[in-house]
Amino acid sequence: MLIGIAKGKFSIDIIDGQLTTVELINKYGYRGQTYTVTTSDGYRLAMHRLRRKEGSDPKLLPVLIVHGLLGSSADWVLIGPNDALAYQLANAGHDVWLGNTRGNRYSRQHVRLSPDEAEFWNFSWHEKGIYDIPAMIDFILNQTQPLSDQVYYIGLSEGSTVYFTMTSSLPQYNGKIRLAHTLAPAVLLDGVRSPLILSLSDSSPLLISLTQSAKIGELFKWSEQQNGFIQTICPPFAKRNPCIVVFENLFGPNTEAIDMNVLQAMMGHCPSGASVKEPKHFNQIIQSGIFRPYQEDNTERIVKPYNLTLSDAPVHIYYGLNDFIVHPKNVRRFATVLPNVREVRAVGGKKFTHIDFLIAKRVKSTVYSKILYNLRNDAQKNPQTL
Repeated sequence: MLIGIAKGKFSIDIIDGQLTTVELINKYGYRGQTYTVTTSDGYRLAMHRLRRKEGSDPKLLPVLIVHGLLGSSADWVLIGPNDALAYQLANAGHDVWLGNTRGNRYSRQHVRLSPDEAEFWNFSWHEKGIYDIPAMIDFILNQTQPLSDQVYYIGLSEGSTVYFTMTSSLPQYNGKIRLAHTLAPAVLLDGVRSPLILSLSDSSPLLISLTQSAKIGELFKWSEQQNGFIQTICPPFAKRNPCIVVFENLFGPNTEAIDMNVLQAMMGHCPSGASVKEPKHFNQIIQSGIFRPYQEDNTERIVKPYNLTLSDAPVHIYYGLNDFIVHPKNVRRFATVLPNVREVRAVGGKKFTHIDFLIAKRVKSTVYSKILYNLRNDAQKNPQTL
């Protein structure tokens, strides 16, 4: 039996967790398309494009939205057409592009490597920042030029990490960003409050177990069987939902803000797969307090930090006061280094957590409306339409 919750004329059903991103987009009356983007190091990435119904082409600059660790493009359409960010941007007249970084369920191809080979998984989020995001941006601009030479960028958590990796490592890409929004940016992480993450030191039994179970370097591979099982053990009617327990210890407690039906649908999409080097890389940032590339275990050479002063595209930074992964003090601290910050703002009140940026009941009014306002204001001040 499908359990749904009314959202105006639409209903968010558990079955939404069993559909692909494009199937979800088309289900709700929008146009969804899949494109393949090949990076300079050979990974083939799926990008999902979302536009309004037939006969209503986008008029404003394209927007690239990038998910966090273990996420996918589905994250931005999951809560339905009345609330989800991707739909709101399309309704406003934008050409919306949803990225899928290497290794997730939609981006498991390479020009010569198989995901069954360890070499395929030899990447952290550094490679996503210097290969995946630039390839996505260039692809979008090639699709929309000569009418468009810039994109708007929105990234959540690791989607923000890879943004700052790109703009500080490849500063020429700052000129291709009209305006960026980084949500819960995972940049400085020595203030992590999550009990689960704090237990994942390099010598912790849990991290060792995860590493050993990921025999070739793949972590939490998406599968219909696995994610379907997670859905069954996290029913929306349970008094003490196991997923809620995990979410509280990972992201921060704010249970009353979560729509339980949306949460169960989300479990059909997440976890969506990653490389084991990604959490290991984040752990290095937690331990060192320095935002820098991956430090290989077998070398004593200390890698230099990313030069955030080179990240000079205009950016709005939003964070949650109850985020157990990205501490507010660290957001405010790294923002002082950036040369072109438009805004640094805590959103959603004192209880707002890391995952609330995606599935909180009032995320549209507390976060997404601010993004839409900023983009509308920018478009009015700097007219550039397609």
